[in-house]
Amino acid sequence: MDKYSIIKKKSNLIFREKVPSSELTTYKTGGIVELCVYPVNKEEIIDILRIINENGFNYFILGEGSNVLISEKGFDGIILICKNMDKISILENQMEVECGALWDKAVEKACQCGLGGLEDTSFIPGSVGGAIRMNAGAFGSETFDCLSFFNAINIRRLREEKIEKKDIKYGYRFVDGIEKYFILSAVFTLEKKDKLTLLSRREEIIKKRKEKQPLEYPSAGSVFKRPKNDYASRLIDFCGLKGLRIGGAMVSTKHAGFIINYDRATAGDIYRLIMKVKKEVFEKTGIMLEEEQIFLGDFTF
Repeated sequence: MDKYSIIKKKSNLIFREKVPSSELTTYKTGGIVELCVYPVNKEEIIDILRIINENGFNYFILGEGSNVLISEKGFDGIILICKNMDKISILENQMEVECGALWDKAVEKACQCGLGGLEDTSFIPGSVGGAIRMNAGAFGSETFDCLSFFNAINIRRLREEKIEKKDIKYGYRFVDGIEKYFILSAVFTLEKKDKLTLLSRREEIIKKRKEKQPLEYPSAGSVFKRPKNDYASRLIDFCGLKGLRIGGAMVSTKHAGFIINYDRATAGDIYRLIMKVKKEVFEKTGIMLEEEQIFLGDFTF
């Protein structure tokens, strides 16, 4: 009997079976995901989470898959994908964004409306929900800088809660206890500024990212968190690891902090290369790099 039939029988629920990970993540590789579900509102989310809790199903909440590597062995579980929840609304100097909206789309909207504070995070890939979960950032700015609060489903209690920024601990690529929540939407308080100045700064940031990053290849952005008082890319470059390859995976020669799917890499190629880079950097510098990315599925070989 199909153990996920209880979900598939739900009327009006959007789902796909046996989905290749290459369609779900920006690494464009990986195995088969048993079931992907695409909720359109909080009622569907609560209903799905209730079934997951009652049956002990494996699950994962996914936005754009821009920070995730799924094993080539696949994922025997349910992935909840938020693409259909993508509304952006602005009232005076506040912007509310649903979890599935593209982060960069929200930044662009704010700039076009003459609302500043997010422009330095332009062109960060991924969804708003994903950006909040890891406090994504770039060029000295972070998601939580302008965040006022987010609305979320408490996964265990199955109820909606409003989480004020002041009531949650957060830091560099870290939000304490965020795994307890399914983020629904977030509200950002922004500063009214000149629209043309904001759009100019946005274009400047986008240009810098395109110049420095290997965007012509599939990747999941920066692989490692920034070590204290240093940069992962500098350490990797110092250790002579630019261009290092395992199978079709390669440490980018353009930006050492990126591992790219250079030539039909498997998820295993990418994972092994990440582990090798960590090992080499530690042996040569004594610094243990910490992954910024999430590994989903079985990576034992």
